[in-house]
Amino acid sequence: MRLKKAKLNPHGILKVEGHCIRPHSFSYLDLAGIHRYYQIPDMKKIDERIAGVGVRLRKVIDLVGPDYRAAYLIAESEDGEFTASLPLKDVAKSGVIIYGAKKGDKLDREQGGPTRLVIPYYPDQCANVKSLGRLIISRTPGEDTRPSQKTGGAAATAKA
Repeated sequence: MRLKKAKLNPHGILKVEGHCIRPHSFSYLDLAGIHRYYQIPDMKKIDERIAGVGVRLRKVIDLVGPDYRAAYLIAESEDGEFTASLPLKDVAKSGVIIYGAKKGDKLDREQGGPTRLVIPYYPDQCANVKSLGRLIISRTPGEDTRPSQKTGGAAATAKA
C-alpha cells in the first residue's frame, strides 16, 4: 500500500493521511459530527488538568482505515516545527483530539487549537501536541522532535 495524502478540504483543520485507505481532511463540523458515543463533552472528567471538548482518537483512526501493518502515529503541529512519533497501539486507545472549548466554541490558538492531541496520563507529556495540523499513520517510526527523544530518538522509544 502506497503512502496516501488527504485531499485538501478548504475548511479542514486536521489532516489524517499515510498508510490508510481513506485519508481525510477533517473540519470542525466533521469532528463535532462524529457519533456522540465517541465524543468527550468535558475533558476534565478524563484528565482534570485539561479543558475542552474532544473526540476519541481511536474513532478518527478507524474512519481513515489504517493499513493492517500500521504501527506508528506521527503527530505534527500546523507549522511543522514539532512532531511526535508514537506507537499506535499505545496511544490509539486513550488518545483524544480536542477540537473545541467547553461552551461549544472552537479551540483558539492560545489554548493549543484549532486541534490538540492529548494522551491522558501518558508517561511523556511532550507526546501531547498543541496546534495539531496533521496525523500520519505509518508502518515505521517517523521524525520525532520531542525534547525527550532528541538524545535517543526512536531507539529510546523502543526500549521504553
